[in-house]
Amino acid sequence: MLQQTTVAAVAPKFERFLARFPDISALAAASEDDVLSAWAGLGYYSRARNLRAAAQKIVHEHAGRFPSTYESILSLPGVGRYTAGAIGSIAFGLRLPVLDGNVMRVFSRWFAVRDNIKNAAVQKKFWSVAEKLVPPDRPGDWNQALMELGATVCLPENPKCPECPVSRSCLAFRRKIQDRLPVVSARKEAVDLRWTCLWIKKNGKVLLWRRSKDEHFLKGLWGFPEARHLSVKPEGLIKTASHSITHHLITAELRRAKAPNKIPAQAAWIDRVDLERYLVSSLWTKLWNKNKRARGVLW
Repeated sequence: MLQQTTVAAVAPKFERFLARFPDISALAAASEDDVLSAWAGLGYYSRARNLRAAAQKIVHEHAGRFPSTYESILSLPGVGRYTAGAIGSIAFGLRLPVLDGNVMRVFSRWFAVRDNIKNAAVQKKFWSVAEKLVPPDRPGDWNQALMELGATVCLPENPKCPECPVSRSCLAFRRKIQDRLPVVSARKEAVDLRWTCLWIKKNGKVLLWRRSKDEHFLKGLWGFPEARHLSVKPEGLIKTASHSITHHLITAELRRAKAPNKIPAQAAWIDRVDLERYLVSSLWTKLWNKNKRARGVLW
């Protein structure tokens, strides 16, 4: 949950998620829709799908017990080298390195690395450094300390160098260039996208659309149909909402439309009381909740 998401956003979701799926078996047995619903608001929904798939693999291939070797942890869906290293070192005491954005920032200053830390060759060197530095004794504590150093002291802006336990050996601090590091590539300019979404109601139900797994955004999720999905004419504007996904800024309009004569297989009539269970993406909830007073108009 903490991948690409802040602790503040994750904390309440984490508690509710564990209450709903208290163990690996419960998560493995849950439907994808139930897991996505519990994940609502966190974004990057492939993480939720991978989490469920990993639980299923643990149940089917590891008798329901979380695997304890690096290779077996790494084989779980959604688990890469960083996650496997963090779990292996912290939970099982394995001498494994970790490398995330915070650790790369620490290394770039500690060793005065002036190369772009997004460069694959630079990251490969960082992995090598991390592997050499991790101690055989208490590797999990070392890794957590290193990540915490980057998160709380070696900050992206205004690093707290006087409080840093390694400032004496930090080359950037000694050379007074800590504010110029790390070197990162320029951010991609935001790509503006405009979606026309449709509010189609009938007999107390609303037409929703299950997006294809081939969609570029929000794949496999239920949402409002877009005008491109149906041969209907968008009519009066109800509301507009903006939503960012990676470096794309989506401006979505919700417009009224009449029900089509034939409903495609990807669409379904959903009772209005169940809308919030289906509309898990923040984009849809922004459209749905942006102006609650509008609900009376919608209905």
